[in-house]
Amino acid sequence: MNTPFENILFIVGLVTSLLTAIVGFWIIVQFKHPGKNLLGAIFLIWSFNCLANTLLFGPIPAYYQALFFRNAMPIYFFLPSFTYFYVKKINQPSFLVRPIDYVHFVPVAIIFIDLLPYYILPFDQKVQYMEGIKHNVKLLFTGSEGLIRNDVRDMMLGFTFLFYVTKIWKIIAEKYRQQPSTSFSLIKWSIFLAIMLTVLFILKLSFFSVLVSDIGVSELRVMFSQIVVIYISLFSTICFYVWYNYRELNTVWGSNEEVYLIDEADSINSVEPIELDPEVVNQFDKYVNAEKPYLKVKYSLNDLAHETNLPTYQISHIIKGQYGVNFNDYINSLRVEEVKKRLEDDEYQNYSIEGISKDCGFNAKSTFFTVFKKHTGVTPMEYQKNARQNTKKTLA
Repeated sequence: MNTPFENILFIVGLVTSLLTAIVGFWIIVQFKHPGKNLLGAIFLIWSFNCLANTLLFGPIPAYYQALFFRNAMPIYFFLPSFTYFYVKKINQPSFLVRPIDYVHFVPVAIIFIDLLPYYILPFDQKVQYMEGIKHNVKLLFTGSEGLIRNDVRDMMLGFTFLFYVTKIWKIIAEKYRQQPSTSFSLIKWSIFLAIMLTVLFILKLSFFSVLVSDIGVSELRVMFSQIVVIYISLFSTICFYVWYNYRELNTVWGSNEEVYLIDEADSINSVEPIELDPEVVNQFDKYVNAEKPYLKVKYSLNDLAHETNLPTYQISHIIKGQYGVNFNDYINSLRVEEVKKRLEDDEYQNYSIEGISKDCGFNAKSTFFTVFKKHTGVTPMEYQKNARQNTKKTLA
């Protein structure tokens, strides 16, 4: 029989699960920074796991609980690796998932195969099993729905969290070691996620304590209620943080031209110079001049690396060595030159300046005006006016 507190907790848990799912979809649709799909997936995994834990001891029939029981387990094993890939992506934008990286998903495959015998059971047997758990919570730890005992599976999840928590904190430490001047605003979200994953690992340790303790069913229910409270508090805090800091996060992470992402181009002065092959440089310039990829909105260093089959660090060295600027300044200078040509061309005299700027890859009007004046010393209107006056003088 559920207590009034557990009933209230059930409702709050459902609301939190829904809120977390909404934030996940919102991130995928609205955010612009590299890795946004990974972050959205992380929120959706949180949502599903929070829902599964909330339903497990909610005041609903075992029939409905059986629909969700253990379905979240393999998905939950994605969380540590997804968080690791995400933190690595926002700290090393040149990072791309390689075939070898799929080894990180082996634990997910193992758990799915382990639980396959349970998944193929007739549904009425799953309901009976759920009824047994409702009367004896210890079956969650002492029982075995699959090929692996439940306690061993929980230990595997705990060690998986520990492994990735260590790797994430290592990325953060390495970032500060390589770039001590890194702004805290660029690293605090990584720290926030690292703390989140650490808390989830500690929660998993609390499950292990059950294995060495002889506590009753009522105490176990209290413990689960406490864990659900922590889940709700944690996920609600994360959702509020993302919503409240939405503008700042997009400013830090945004992939548009006004934001300079921390990548190999930032640290070009801190690495040993490499010898550039003139043929590679020539082919690079030919591609850029012929294809004009800089006209694409939100064009990134990774995009250029993919299209030219050159590593990002080599492109950064080419741009720095040939033009003495970073990637963003290089792309923006090419965009400005294209805008200048069109402002001077009678074919575009009926186009608005803002329309021309968007056709040339600038996503924001304010950014375009700032960048254009930086490169030319005048505003776009002044440049267009001067260009037309010079054309009239030439014709006269």
